[in-house]
Amino acid sequence: MINTSRPKTEIEFPCPWELRVIVFADRTECVRAELMKLLVEDGQAPVLSDGNSSSGGKYSTLRLTITAGSREHLDSFCRSVAAVDGVKMIL
Repeated sequence: MINTSRPKTEIEFPCPWELRVIVFADRTECVRAELMKLLVEDGQAPVLSDGNSSSGGKYSTLRLTITAGSREHLDSFCRSVAAVDGVKMIL
């Protein structure tokens, strides 16, 4: 059952938004370079950090935080990240 009496939370833009990008481990450095380009092109601080790796070593995680100016900006940036070769998923 869904509780409909709670108010829906609105996101106020601009806001910081953290993305966790799951990548194929053998493509991590190539993906990192492409993400840095995307960040710079978007006027964001070019900062990426390493996250966890999968237990089997097949995947690794890169974390980045952007300042999303609007929902459209966030969606567009996420589509650009998802299009990078070697990206498995974005959380």
